[in-house]
Formats: sequence, structure tokens, C-alpha cells
Amino acid sequence: MGIVLQTPKEPREIKDLIKSVRSRLGANRSIKYDSFAVWSFNQLPKYLWESWKEILRENKVSWQDFLAILKLHTKDMIDWALYDRISWEELVSRITETITQNFEEEV
Repeated sequence: MGIVLQTPKEPREIKDLIKSVRSRLGANRSIKYDSFAVWSFNQLPKYLWESWKEILRENKVSWQDFLAILKLHTKDMIDWALYDRISWEELVSRITETITQNFEEEV
């Protein structure tokens, strides 16, 4: 049957926090600052993990595996949180697709 992950409610407060952190870093258009902002306090990873941890653990996806997958989607997280280039649904879809591609075959 495979891994089926439901889209959790969009975490507007996390998005606002990311934008706030980014604005405090200054106007420099640096990818390093954008990346730092989306990863600050690990709020987005924790939120998604909390939503999916039972299913992920059942499919042998560890917290460390999950963070490695999210790292691949740093640009997508930036596009969602800071620039509104992609929707929450699109971000989640891209992340879940990577999880599925990397872990369904191993189960």
C-alpha cells in the first residue's frame, strides 16, 4: 500500500516566525540567511514530524532520515515561507514524494 501522509494544516505561526527571523537578519538577499531562517528552531521539521511520526516510524523512517529529506527541500521551504512562490500543499506534496521514493522500496 505504501506510505500515505495526510497534509497537515498550514502552520501560519511557523511561517510568520520564519519571516520574522529572516527580517531580523537584514535586507541582504543571501541564500544563507534564507536557509537559516527556515531552519531556525527546527519549528517546521518538528511540526511535520509530529504530524507524521507514527506512520514514518512504522515505515522505518527515523528523525535523522526525515531531517535529511527536509534538507533536500530547503529551497522549497524558502519558496513557501519567505516568498510565497509555492503553496503549503505543494511544499507538502514535494516532501511526501521524496519520502515515498526513498522509503517505500525498503519496507
